[in-house]
Amino acid sequence: MKNLISFSSSLWVTTNLLVGFALLLPISIISWLIPLPAVSRYCTFLADRIYHIAVTLDTFWMQRVLGIELVIKGKANTHQTPVVICNHQSWFDIPLVQHVISGNGPIIKFLVKREIVWIPVIGWICMVLNFPRLRRGKKNSKAESDFSIIQKASKGHGKETGALLIFPEGTRFSEAKRVNQKVPYLHLLKPKTGGLKMIKQYADADISLVDITIDYHQRNVHIWNCLRANPAKITITLEHYSLAKIDDIETWLNNRWLEKDKLLSGQKCDAV
Repeated sequence: MKNLISFSSSLWVTTNLLVGFALLLPISIISWLIPLPAVSRYCTFLADRIYHIAVTLDTFWMQRVLGIELVIKGKANTHQTPVVICNHQSWFDIPLVQHVISGNGPIIKFLVKREIVWIPVIGWICMVLNFPRLRRGKKNSKAESDFSIIQKASKGHGKETGALLIFPEGTRFSEAKRVNQKVPYLHLLKPKTGGLKMIKQYADADISLVDITIDYHQRNVHIWNCLRANPAKITITLEHYSLAKIDDIETWLNNRWLEKDKLLSGQKCDAV
């Protein structure tokens, strides 16, 4: 029965994504073929509407059908062009972030790995919505390519409505990764500062930074379990900062991760 619930949830999400992709694809093609400002604005409006409907449907399934209790702490986002950072534990993080940011606000664009475009449906949508795609390699050529992509995304951010999401850890949390990195955290991996540094350097000075902490109240979170409402309660904490007032991104981000780790430890104790 539990596997049947997970399968039904995955079918709902997949269908939602497929319908969204089918609607977004012709809009993207029209915008590309007719590069006029009026056409571009109308295509953007339609894409935003489709995106928000998809987010609403996913939230309906999470809360009304599965019965997951979402506990939201902190002020809701009121900015139309924020930069959003979040700890990363599962693919389920994405609909949760979309709920708290895009539920009554802007759509979210991700800094994603280039390989994601090969994932059916999810990758296609990332491509159609023109998400910035990184190569994430250690070779100089790949690093320079990533720098150029982030620089372009940063310069363009703030020119139109939309949030830019970064998972500073760069990958989903696991106990093995935590041990391998030898980090001073119990629930997090080491945050990478490069993307946020470039955004601060090139984006508009008045950009707002929203820091999200997602707590599933358990370790070893897996999306298949989340799709059957395990855990049944998820706490999402939002904190707001001005990017312009952060002098040293590396120091600030490391301090934030220490505070996040304490927050997650405390909430986990409360949940026991």
